[in-house]
Amino acid sequence: MLPLAAAAAAADAPAVDAAPPPYPFAMCSNGNMLSNPEYPVKMLDAGARMCRVDVTFNTVRPQPGDDPDTWNWNTMEKIRGLRKQHPDLQFLVLLGYGPAWAEDPKFKPEKPYTGPPPYNCPQAGVNVMPPEDPKNLYGHYVYETVRRYKDVTKHWESWNEPDLPGAHYFKGNGKDFFAYQKACYLAAKKADPECNVVFAGLCYATFEGYLYVHKLKPPTPYPPKTCFFEEYLREGVQDPDAKRNNYYFDIMNQHSYSRASDLYDYAAVDAKLMQDYLGEVKPIWVTEMGMTDNGPNAFGGTPADYAEYQLQAFAWGKLAGVERFFHFQLDNSNQHGLYKGMLGEPKPALTTYRDVLVKEFAQAKFVKQLHGSTGVDFLAGNSPFDPKWKAGYNAFEFRSHDGRRRLLIAFADTADAVAVKLPATQAKATLITSDNQRREIAAKDGSYEIALTGAVNFGGWPVFKDNKDAVAMGQPEFLVGGATVVIVEE
Repeated sequence: MLPLAAAAAAADAPAVDAAPPPYPFAMCSNGNMLSNPEYPVKMLDAGARMCRVDVTFNTVRPQPGDDPDTWNWNTMEKIRGLRKQHPDLQFLVLLGYGPAWAEDPKFKPEKPYTGPPPYNCPQAGVNVMPPEDPKNLYGHYVYETVRRYKDVTKHWESWNEPDLPGAHYFKGNGKDFFAYQKACYLAAKKADPECNVVFAGLCYATFEGYLYVHKLKPPTPYPPKTCFFEEYLREGVQDPDAKRNNYYFDIMNQHSYSRASDLYDYAAVDAKLMQDYLGEVKPIWVTEMGMTDNGPNAFGGTPADYAEYQLQAFAWGKLAGVERFFHFQLDNSNQHGLYKGMLGEPKPALTTYRDVLVKEFAQAKFVKQLHGSTGVDFLAGNSPFDPKWKAGYNAFEFRSHDGRRRLLIAFADTADAVAVKLPATQAKATLITSDNQRREIAAKDGSYEIALTGAVNFGGWPVFKDNKDAVAMGQPEFLVGGATVVIVEE
């Protein structure tokens, strides 16, 4: 048996919290959410209570014109209709992107665009104040959208992945983006002071760029050479109005795919940057997360791996203090779905998500980690390809809001099966597997004796044996741990 890293929790149940924790489970959607009536029904059935959906400047303002009454409000009107039909489903509206007609001259290419219309064009006039001035194309759009639809949602996201390499969604760096986040925040708050402005959803590049800049160990042989979010923060602390305007965002926003423990490590870097530059750590939402399940391959896994990812990524995120988790997504159009095809046959991950994760943890509060590592802990100089830091298994403790239920999540983090003793506060409990198989277990001498199976999913850059740079990084990693067990005491 591996020794316990922490003493068993006190037998006395904790007092009931004054308020329940924010509901953690949400989901991303594509345009089918607005056209297929099955979508909101199945999203609610899965357990999500907030949907992230694209509206975008390009859709609302596809052509020049300063009169908002002539803009295209069809998408927002559909969202209004869905809110009336499904009042339990809230929305996070993604605003960003920009078409060629609105592009700031400093970003325009020398030659005219050819091919598909671009949507990564930063809009002109972003520094014009007040931000709702029609000359500020982006600010004016944000102001009018929030003003007209503040009864529909209180959650607005400025942009999607402006840090993605190749300028796929935004032409510019974090310093360039500062003006757009500022305009978004000020315009939205002027239209609705009670709304929440969510920072742009950042991808892997900000995390890997931070590790590169700070001479740590990025999990890739080809990391970005800059950190987008740090560039933003450096610009922000120089703005004389930023502090009294919350540095122009209420909620930090991160995306994470593939490695389950990245939910911890990505959020840890975000939190460190906020603490270092702002002296505070804002709430963190992960507005895209998932793993492809058509593998195994370097960055994906099998359907069984994806089921384990649901539970393990949630535990890692809660360890880092993540407040809300947006699964990407319901259908399988991007190979991350809970259903096959376009809401076809359910995948194993749906059972895990709906019947285990949501059912057991929707009202649970994270208590502590009982055993294990803090993710990979890249900030300590660790690498997933040199796993000397691994602890054999990870175990996490949660409590229900009313204090009546205690929950544990545990899984092995190496290929080795391991027998563990997890602290018990009751004589018996229910053990649940990721496929929702349930059985009663009994405590012995104050512990539950559990056999955890080893991890089997090999991935990461070193699997590319014909790439010398990748092989030189070390050994392949486990993107998820072994089979997860959930233990529920009542």
